[in-house]
Amino acid sequence: MPGHGSKEMKKKSSKRSRSAKKLTPATRVLRYELTNSPNAGTETSHYIDIARDLSRVNRRLYRQGRDYHVKKITIVSSNTPNGGNRVSAATMGTGWVTQMAWKRGFQTWNKMNAEATKQLAGNIAGTWSDFKVSLTPEFRVASKLAPRDNGGNAYLGGEWSYTVLVTPDGTATDDEFQLTMLGDHIGAAGARTSVALVKSYGESRATVQNNDPNVPSVASADPLVNVFDYGTTIDDVIDNLETSNDSAPYDVYNYPGSDLNAPKPIIMQDSTLVDGRSVMGGFIARCGMIEFEAKSAIPNDTFSVLVELAPGNYRGIKADVI
Repeated sequence: MPGHGSKEMKKKSSKRSRSAKKLTPATRVLRYELTNSPNAGTETSHYIDIARDLSRVNRRLYRQGRDYHVKKITIVSSNTPNGGNRVSAATMGTGWVTQMAWKRGFQTWNKMNAEATKQLAGNIAGTWSDFKVSLTPEFRVASKLAPRDNGGNAYLGGEWSYTVLVTPDGTATDDEFQLTMLGDHIGAAGARTSVALVKSYGESRATVQNNDPNVPSVASADPLVNVFDYGTTIDDVIDNLETSNDSAPYDVYNYPGSDLNAPKPIIMQDSTLVDGRSVMGGFIARCGMIEFEAKSAIPNDTFSVLVELAPGNYRGIKADVI
């Protein structure tokens, strides 16, 4: 019965189309104007906060605590010569260290708010309350680039306040500080203005022994070990086992991203403009924070930077929960 089979196929096709989740409409391309140093050939840093800027252009909150998938970055300039220019895009690493450091900060913030408000009758947190950190100490104090339209007009922004933690820290007054992911703490204990989450995580966490296992240095001379040593072969093997690969292949005390171990963001893409254009590949920007480093042979040269986000299920954007 040909007609019967055709009807069954149509039904299955209809079910599949209904079950397929339609993506939320969203503006996924953010355009920035990056102005280089007034001194030709001098490299300068410029910062963006993707979650803030998506919130501006889409008129809804995009939470910062996600891994934002950058599909590509296109850089265009009408007058930049081929020689003497460079642009790089950098962000924090996406390994377990930054993941756990961020989660620890987020949990501390939630607990602080819960403790402070447990005697209140209702929830007084702002409608758009969100846990927001900075990439580095430099990011924290710098002006961020703003997304712009084709006429160079910046999108108007609302409130985007970075998280503040409050602690008595054994002092007569409270100690309020913001948070960065990478780098060092700013200010003395009891008077911090900024605390680095990766460094704080490393300072609070038990770590492995530097030599593991802790084998006595005389193991190769033990009488029972040498029962079958008819030459020096077993001694040599035991000596090698005692001395090789008993220390970690990484720095035990300083976590990657802390002040003494690669405190700056990791370069994800590095490029030069050729004939006024460069296209960078995609990468994951944890918390949506990116540092651009740029230079040009022309003073005050302006690059048009287009950051395209991948489409996905988080309000139209591909952004995974950390």
